[in-house]
Amino acid sequence: MDNVQPIAPENQTIEAPAELRNLQGWLIWRFETDPDNPKGKPLKVPYYAKGGKRHGKQGSVSDRGNLTSFAAARHASSIRGFDGVGLALMPEFGITALDFDNCVDADGRLPDEVTAIASQTYAEFSPSGKGIRAFVRGTYGNNKSPTVGDQYGFETFSSTGFVTFTGNPMPYTEFLDLENKIADLDSIVAPMCESRFKGSRNVTFDPDDFMAGREPKLGLTPQQMEDMVNALDPDIGREDWVKVGMALHHECSGDDTGFDIWNDWSSNGSKYPSEESLRTQWDSFERRKGIGQRQVTMASVIRMAKDAGASISRPTVAATADSLRAVMDAVAATPSGSGMSTPADYAGRFPITSLTVSIALEPGDWLIKNVLPDAGLIVIYGASGSGKTFVAIDMAFAIARGVSWRGNRTRKGRVMIIAAEGGKGMSKRLKATCDYHNIDPNEVDIGLLTVPPNFLLSEDVTELAAAIAAAGGADAIIVDTMAQVTPGANENSSEDVGLALANARALHDATGAALIMVDHSGKDASKGVRGWSGKRAAADAEIEVVKHENGSREIRITKMKDGDDGLKWGFRLETVTVGLDRDGDPITSCVAVEADVPVQVIEPKGPKAQRFGPNERHVLEIIESEYLGIEGAPYSQLFDKCFAAMTKPEPPKRDLRRRDLERALQSLTKRNPPLLEVKNGNVIFCI
Repeated sequence: MDNVQPIAPENQTIEAPAELRNLQGWLIWRFETDPDNPKGKPLKVPYYAKGGKRHGKQGSVSDRGNLTSFAAARHASSIRGFDGVGLALMPEFGITALDFDNCVDADGRLPDEVTAIASQTYAEFSPSGKGIRAFVRGTYGNNKSPTVGDQYGFETFSSTGFVTFTGNPMPYTEFLDLENKIADLDSIVAPMCESRFKGSRNVTFDPDDFMAGREPKLGLTPQQMEDMVNALDPDIGREDWVKVGMALHHECSGDDTGFDIWNDWSSNGSKYPSEESLRTQWDSFERRKGIGQRQVTMASVIRMAKDAGASISRPTVAATADSLRAVMDAVAATPSGSGMSTPADYAGRFPITSLTVSIALEPGDWLIKNVLPDAGLIVIYGASGSGKTFVAIDMAFAIARGVSWRGNRTRKGRVMIIAAEGGKGMSKRLKATCDYHNIDPNEVDIGLLTVPPNFLLSEDVTELAAAIAAAGGADAIIVDTMAQVTPGANENSSEDVGLALANARALHDATGAALIMVDHSGKDASKGVRGWSGKRAAADAEIEVVKHENGSREIRITKMKDGDDGLKWGFRLETVTVGLDRDGDPITSCVAVEADVPVQVIEPKGPKAQRFGPNERHVLEIIESEYLGIEGAPYSQLFDKCFAAMTKPEPPKRDLRRRDLERALQSLTKRNPPLLEVKNGNVIFCI
């Protein structure tokens, strides 16, 4: 039994504040005997989650490449039987770990100054339970004042070393709502550091002021540096203005690339002295270098730009062959049972399995067998008026009720619908389905969200995940439509669409729910879903909803990673009256009802095919969302709904929305045959 790898499942319960979880600086650790003092206090030895002891220069490209996310470190520490996880502080984090050793007395009380900190920011007990660790904003250096007599020990970690993280918060942390709070407590921490670390150096508490030569350059392009600097006001205070110059000088090794960026930016401010004065200041930065002289890097500018409200991410540094070989050599040298020398020992993000294990994997599961896989991303798309939303609702009710869909077995589960195109319209459709099939709403586990999240913003997706958890989770999430949860995005851009899809995947990974995106066809329906071609590649399954010229409708599976992509089903839309309006007129909606698969229809192609401009498609989408199943609407009402959903152009572009909308409506009335008719101030839908 000596070869059995121990596990530590209790580590999976460790939680950390969101601001710390998101840092790419986590590792794992375990207690080991001090070889210089075998009978003394054991050492807390850091290891990379991927395997091997932390080695080499801290903060180097190789070191940073081996640090990982909180979730990955927690998982690795659990399955490899380590004592816990730890955080390696990096200067660009702008966060300091305050370590108070032997500060908890026999009655559990803390010194007043420690209590003042621990009651305002996230703080937790150390592994021994005799110390406290608190996390604050700002960089206070890397210093140590040991325990002497009755005085507790005090250390700060800002850019080197690591701290163990227990996830065992102070008793009042939850009560004070500090579980996710990292506070700026400079008024308390700065005097404490000045008092305890006088013998080491005079701390100025500048969040990004680092020792010369200690920090590597970030490898920025001139354009990246310009973008960061231009996010700042050139009339900022002199101290910050000098910082920007020093950071550019450091990043560019003092050459004129950095000077030109600094000079061009400074010349836009009212305090600009002259290029000659700036050159004198620039040259002085070289003379400031030296042992013990602190150096500002571009990490400072990144932090300043973020504080100014700019959306800037710290650039990553490409790996080098040497850094990769160093990692591989460390793995090869790791003894069996304590590293990654065998597949069973590996705890990283990219496990490699043998053929024997691979072919024994469980087959994929289904929400609706042969139709909807229980997978990360499914796309249901079709032209305006095809009935794609009604098909998605029909599938949602089948899943929520656990009844078969078109003869295919369904796994019962909870469905959440994001009605991004209009909550009232979706409510009518859901009621129509209940009325048509005589379903009791209390017996159907479907949740409805009518506030559209923005899938381009991580904070919106994070809040959405929290809302899903609060509602009891979900097995499937239907998003209607993708265009409405990516406002302002360039739908043909790999960057914009890729970001939305990455957030969708993250939501799937976090919730375990299949993401079902309702989307529109492109101008050429034969080429599939609208927008960036990478959408189709990213989807696990793709379902097209088609309305033929003769009025028949069809559901086609056009892609299925692990199934048959040639299946088809017919359906029709049945109009249902769901109530009466204030005038006593019926309020109607539609339900997707099973029908025979249409006889093969040759779809129109070439110049005679229906092709729509973006504004015409917009009108048709609004009609599909708000009026499907209704014969018409007042012209002014339709116009206002379409106008309200159009994106206002950014200055200095002229606002031509009303003109473009009028032209689109007129164009739809002149089609052959016409799609709209206008009579006595009302629009008749001929779709």
